[in-house]
Amino acid sequence: MKAVLALLAVLYFDAHNHFTGILPFQAYANLPAYVAHFANPHAGPALDDRRALLRYLETVWYPQQGAALGDRPSSPPDGQRFALGARATLVVFRNRTDVRDVDGALERILSATPWSEFDSAYAFRGGPASDYLRTRFYHGDEARLAADLCRATVLDLAATNIDASEQSLPFAGGFHFENGRSDRLDTIQCPQRAASDPRVVAGLRRIGKPMPVIRFVLMTLTAQLATLPGGTTYSEWSKTGTCAAVPLPKAIETSPETIYSSLMGLKGDGRPAVARGERFQYWTSVVGIDTAGPETTCFSGDGMTYFSHLADAVYRAAKDRRALGWRGKLLVHTHVGEGSAIDYVPAAPLQPWTFGDAFAHLPSQLTNTQQAGENISALLGAIARFRQAHPDADRYVIFRLAHVTWANAAQAQTMHGERVEADVNLESNVATGAYPISRMPLGRPLIMRLWIDPIAGNPAENFELNDLLGALVSSPSNVNQTGSILGDAALRYLLEYHVRCLLGTDADGVEHSDIVREYAYAASLISYWDATDEGFRSLASGVREQTLFDNVAWHQANMTADEAEPY
Repeated sequence: MKAVLALLAVLYFDAHNHFTGILPFQAYANLPAYVAHFANPHAGPALDDRRALLRYLETVWYPQQGAALGDRPSSPPDGQRFALGARATLVVFRNRTDVRDVDGALERILSATPWSEFDSAYAFRGGPASDYLRTRFYHGDEARLAADLCRATVLDLAATNIDASEQSLPFAGGFHFENGRSDRLDTIQCPQRAASDPRVVAGLRRIGKPMPVIRFVLMTLTAQLATLPGGTTYSEWSKTGTCAAVPLPKAIETSPETIYSSLMGLKGDGRPAVARGERFQYWTSVVGIDTAGPETTCFSGDGMTYFSHLADAVYRAAKDRRALGWRGKLLVHTHVGEGSAIDYVPAAPLQPWTFGDAFAHLPSQLTNTQQAGENISALLGAIARFRQAHPDADRYVIFRLAHVTWANAAQAQTMHGERVEADVNLESNVATGAYPISRMPLGRPLIMRLWIDPIAGNPAENFELNDLLGALVSSPSNVNQTGSILGDAALRYLLEYHVRCLLGTDADGVEHSDIVREYAYAASLISYWDATDEGFRSLASGVREQTLFDNVAWHQANMTADEAEPY
């Protein structure tokens, strides 16, 4: 009955979302108009607004910043995050005014496409696009911009049918208070303010949606899971395809004690980050941690020791919250096994770029799927050791692995045995290249010849490939078509071994994703495997789309219970 009531309260739960990646590219053209359109369907960013944003990126940002990068591809270890394909878009499609070209160019720059990675999209959103909004519409007023970003994000979550979500909030280094204010704390308090904000209330009323339930997990970076002895370097493979030491930037280091203090609602010096009367509201809002980043890392022994200390910080925080009257568990959420497909251009096209050399073909990429699998095994080993050392761990923490795109059957079986949840992000994995064309059952040669090459080589159609999965599958409810593209997803093994799987969008504005479509894709895959895979029929007997909704109810019940729910 408890699970049934939870399911009735929440239909679509997004288990994996990044608060700073939710808004569509149009919002960055005119954020006040984007907020207004929820209450007034005639408002919204106009074509002239989108043209103006594109012109700013072309004529102001690129000459000042992007041109200095030349032909240099993005490079996570040293912080150059602006993708070559995004910068080439500003050159090849310069001075375009047609709606198709303007929207296609902005989408390519501000989202994950075959030419522009997700990390680049976040860099453009948090950098030049936000600078543009701040200057043009908010006259440098950071607080007003933050307030509208809050309103827009909450309204967009509701409009895209997300009833509840767990949002990753960038948190490397902690709160970073300045002049008594922390942007990160403001974001955590955003949903509480939005619930009584007249503009949000009016927008929700017009679209006929309730206020979404928003919880936050504090996001550290996976570079520290690959730390090498001495602590000043970590193991990373994106430069050569093999694991090698690169410097660990001090700015991203986050200590377990910082995480413990933050989960308790304290600053790094032990003083309260929130007023005593707001402590329980804060604890309701902050429900654990996430560790994320481009998976160009090679998890290490020292990194797994760091992970154990992180998990211990969460475990201690859950215990100490309980001692003060709080109820429930905290989440240890870790991105792993996603793999990475980064633009790898050892000989970049010489400038000036043209459509033919920049976009007429998919870019070459460097992938390391073997390392993704090894990272899963390393993390599962660390979780097993933690649970052995903490026999009551299941009463205080829930472990969840994010993506596990390259998990195999044995790892899925281990996940079940260790009571580990998984979240699956089908659309995101295609958008980022984590689930590449070469893995699709239909076969890369056929897909390239029939779909990709004709579209990529046609300037009038090229932008259709911004949303790669949308270009390959006409409808998520088409079982055979979905199976021919997504049929090798690791979701199969997770369901076969009855891992508690949850679905997520991984931030719809960046990843071309939608929570309703995620369920539709998953339902089609279950039907496809049931019809074509005897092993799946045997091992996953009784698994249906409803199983995924049941897992949501189970997760919510377990998060709010003091004892461990039966897995």
